[in-house]
Amino acid sequence: MLDGVKSLAKGMGTTLKALAEPRDTYPYPEKRREYSPRFRGKHMLAKDEEGHELCVGCGLCEAVCPAHAIRVVAAEAPGDEPVSWTSRYAVDYEVDLIRCIFCGMCEEACPTNAVRLTPFNELAAYSREDMIADKEELLRPAIRK
Repeated sequence: MLDGVKSLAKGMGTTLKALAEPRDTYPYPEKRREYSPRFRGKHMLAKDEEGHELCVGCGLCEAVCPAHAIRVVAAEAPGDEPVSWTSRYAVDYEVDLIRCIFCGMCEEACPTNAVRLTPFNELAAYSREDMIADKEELLRPAIRK
C-alpha cells in the first residue's frame, strides 16, 4: 500500500513540475508560428507585369513530380487573345494538395519560373475535391483568413 502512495506522489510531482514549464503550443490563430525562409507551402502560378500567365504548359513540373500530384493540359492560344507570353498556355492546371509532398521539384524544373511554392501553410478542407487546386485558384494569391 505504501508503494502505491509513493508512486502516486511521484506522478503528481512530475505533473506539477510540468505545469510550471513553458508551453510548446501557440494560441492559434492569434499568434502564428514563424517558419524558415525556405519553407514550401501551397503552390501558385505567377503572372508577368502585364498580367499574362508565365506558364506555357510544357509539362516539366508534371514530369518531375515524384507524387504525381500535378496535371497539366496545354493548348495553343487563340489567335487574337494572348493568354500567355507565347502561343502556348496551360488550359488546365491542377495540383492535388493531398498527394503533394511539397518537395519543390516542380518549382526547380519550371523553365519560366511560373510555378512557385508560397509560405502559405493553412491547408484544410471538408472534402477531397476541395484539396485539388485548379488553375483559377493557383493564379490568385493565397490569403490568410
